[in-house]
Amino acid sequence: MRIATIAAGVLLAMPLAAQTSAPPRGLALSPPASAKHLTIATSASVATVKPGGFVSLFIDVAPNQGIHVYAPGAKDYLPIAVKLDPHASVKAGKLIYPKSEILLFEPLGERVPTYQKPFRLTQGATIAGWAKPGTTVALTGTVSYQACDDKICYLPTAVPVKWTLNLAATR
Repeated sequence: MRIATIAAGVLLAMPLAAQTSAPPRGLALSPPASAKHLTIATSASVATVKPGGFVSLFIDVAPNQGIHVYAPGAKDYLPIAVKLDPHASVKAGKLIYPKSEILLFEPLGERVPTYQKPFRLTQGATIAGWAKPGTTVALTGTVSYQACDDKICYLPTAVPVKWTLNLAATR
């Protein structure tokens, strides 16, 4: 009986945990994209932005079990990067990376900065002041990376990403 009660409590807590880890309401979300070695989901700091306003574009990356991707500063490897496609009414800002972990690859005696756990990249973007209020802006881009496990590095990969932002209507 006690095990059944504990199991029921765990099962009931799981949806609550999923709800509390979800992004706050009002964010523009895109469904996750699965690549061969990781999952990528996009969202934005706001769903609606004023012409002339700033928005943070988020790229949430979850490497598969046993996989790592390279962080900036990894010599001789392709670090994960985001490239926004040109858009007339958007100026891309700086891409912000989280702190990486140093991976010791013993067979080669290498120490390289990597991401092995889920992490978030943040790409700033400013909407042009002349952009038409009441419309939407569809932003697209590419996440490029090289994934490796403890035995092999895979070919570099590029995954398309997108965001859709609403431009606030003026009064």
